[in-house]
Amino acid sequence: MENYYSQKVYDNDLFDLYIQDNALVVNLLKKNSLIISSWHNAGYQENITHVLNQSLITEDYNLIEKKGSAYFQQKRMKELNINPENATGLITAASMDNYAISTLSYEDLTVTSIVTAGADKNGIKAGDPSSFYEYDNKYQTIIGTINIITIIDANLEPGALTTAIITATEAKTSILQDLKIESQFSSNIATGTGTDGICIISNKESKNHLENAGKHSMLGELIAKTVQNATRDALYLQTNMNADYQKTVLSRLSRFNITFEDFYKKTDNQDLLDYSSKFYDFNRDVYHISWISSFINLIDEYQSGLLDFGDMKDVAIELVENFLCTKLSCNVNSTEQLLDFLITSINNYILKK
Repeated sequence: MENYYSQKVYDNDLFDLYIQDNALVVNLLKKNSLIISSWHNAGYQENITHVLNQSLITEDYNLIEKKGSAYFQQKRMKELNINPENATGLITAASMDNYAISTLSYEDLTVTSIVTAGADKNGIKAGDPSSFYEYDNKYQTIIGTINIITIIDANLEPGALTTAIITATEAKTSILQDLKIESQFSSNIATGTGTDGICIISNKESKNHLENAGKHSMLGELIAKTVQNATRDALYLQTNMNADYQKTVLSRLSRFNITFEDFYKKTDNQDLLDYSSKFYDFNRDVYHISWISSFINLIDEYQSGLLDFGDMKDVAIELVENFLCTKLSCNVNSTEQLLDFLITSINNYILKK
């Protein structure tokens, strides 16, 4: 591929950042050490010249299935006139046009995080049911991904590089939890996606040697804040996910697979237009959103083992009855029945207005 689209979108003394075709390419300008969750040149590496974040197109999936991810990465590097021996990278289904970048500094220490993020199709909480079994390197799953590249203008010990991964990962997870992004594989809040990637890069030419990237350190704070900033922005750019997106009753209930249809089918064929208008007002009322959030938190505490079902159920039912000023006979012995009681109670409240 001799002729390809290329645009420099960011630069400093440590690296240049380009969009080349559907890849985001970090051109490293100084000697470095890094650690990366790649397929090609994975793990701990030194003096890498390029780190790619590669967006996949439809035909790429077939090639990866036949030849493997490492082969695909090397092939794309060659097509972009990058020597695979000195390069590594991440792959994703997210668009490179939706990347986000955040840079923060404290005295002589500067950290930059570059993130692409899609969690609407592949969000998952660690420990949720798996979606594939790998045997002898045979599997394929690249759907939505949060890829993080963090570049640190300091000389980190190998252990600090590893600790930086922990800090960056927790920072990413904190954004998903803050936004209450749902797992696609359970009713839990996601902690990431099933295919997340990460790369932490250190400047070996820096005279500032650091051995601690934990959350108590200034380095850890800068890593966390840049990852949080860029992850929040990238999620919005890729999927329109932000705080406003979550400001409806339905958005809070969606991780329990509850939709408008679940409400409407319990209305005994009320006029759809009339019911939709009433439900719209209920759905977007911030008072109702605050209340439903309290109700859901009780279920979360039960699912986390912090409350027994019987104790949680009684409080949840009382919360519904008191808030909606309604009292319905109910026999609730499971989370599913509790949610069904909630839907019936809300409909009873809406239709009486």
